[in-house]
Amino acid sequence: MKSKLVIAFLSLGATFLAIEPLTGQTPPPSLAGSWQFNLVPANPNPNVTDPTIHALATFTSDGSVIETDSSQVVPISPAVARGIRAGTAGHGIWQPAPAIGNLFIQFISLIVNPNATLYARKTVTINGALDSIGNTFTGSYSYSLVDGSGNSLGTGSGTVTGQRIPHPLLP
Repeated sequence: MKSKLVIAFLSLGATFLAIEPLTGQTPPPSLAGSWQFNLVPANPNPNVTDPTIHALATFTSDGSVIETDSSQVVPISPAVARGIRAGTAGHGIWQPAPAIGNLFIQFISLIVNPNATLYARKTVTINGALDSIGNTFTGSYSYSLVDGSGNSLGTGSGTVTGQRIPHPLLP
């Protein structure tokens, strides 16, 4: 009986020794924090002088994201949508993607008519990865624009790059 108990403890100890290196590994960098992003459309609108969309996003440690970008702070012109409309900041989620080392980000913005009724929802999906130290991000994005009934009003895609907004060294 004693020998079976000793063998059981030795087996358990060997198991913990085998698992220990996994727990001692450095976790991958986190997206949590504030970021500056540039989204470049694959098919830019020729009527726009700067096709790059400049964005700011804050990612929380619990997987939430709040985003605002240059397309939301100016009225959406009649050339893009009938009538002048405005867009809201985006709210959504981020999480590890199925591919190891990649991230999945998705947020929704509202586009409203001048009378504050809903014109459309814009869903942006980003897939990408952080560099080895977690200060830059590269990937691709796509978006879909749907009206209140779920009818498609348009889609698009492109590339995205980002840089973490650093915490300054304080005296």
